[in-house]
Amino acid sequence: MEIVKTVLAWTAFAVFHSLTMSGGYERRARRAMGERAFDACHRLLFTAYSTVATAVTLFYVHSLPDAPLYRVEGWPRFLFHAVQAAGAALLLWTPWDLPEFIGLRQLRRSLRGEPPENGSRKRLFTGKAYGLVRHPLYLGCSILVAFHPAQTRNSLASAAAIVAYFYVGTYFEERRLERTFGEAYREYRKRVPRFLPLPRRRGQVRAGSLRR
Repeated sequence: MEIVKTVLAWTAFAVFHSLTMSGGYERRARRAMGERAFDACHRLLFTAYSTVATAVTLFYVHSLPDAPLYRVEGWPRFLFHAVQAAGAALLLWTPWDLPEFIGLRQLRRSLRGEPPENGSRKRLFTGKAYGLVRHPLYLGCSILVAFHPAQTRNSLASAAAIVAYFYVGTYFEERRLERTFGEAYREYRKRVPRFLPLPRRRGQVRAGSLRR
């Protein structure tokens, strides 16, 4: 029963997080806050309530009765840690702007009276880890949680739910990225895998190009 509660808790978090990232929510928030306040504060507010939602979910799951499931020892444990190290390396190889991600840069631009960045001024970055997969941050975090060598029932259920949400979340994020970057992102999507760095056959790339 605790496993079901764990999965439901993360599902509730996923629904909340997805709704607050949706285009419909952003349009309503923009109307309610006004253009200037939205551009200045929305990302920072999103970071704040996403952090609170994550903390509440973790606290709830931690409060549930739990039991050890497995603990990898010996040389296989080093293999698990090696895979985790590869995930961490992928995260370090992924360039990302922390102040922009959190929303501090947007607030500073507004306080200085600078115009907000829009899609026409943003540049799609496709180098480093983004040349391997389109969502290296999601993949790196998934590797870290999935290959922990010691798991309880609830922690493994949490890991499975988190990895599943990361993968499903790529579809929602790509809609937003396509709205921002347009044809540049569609061309990038044809060349680079979504989540797993698996080689693509030439025929698959051509078929994808025809569908799009």
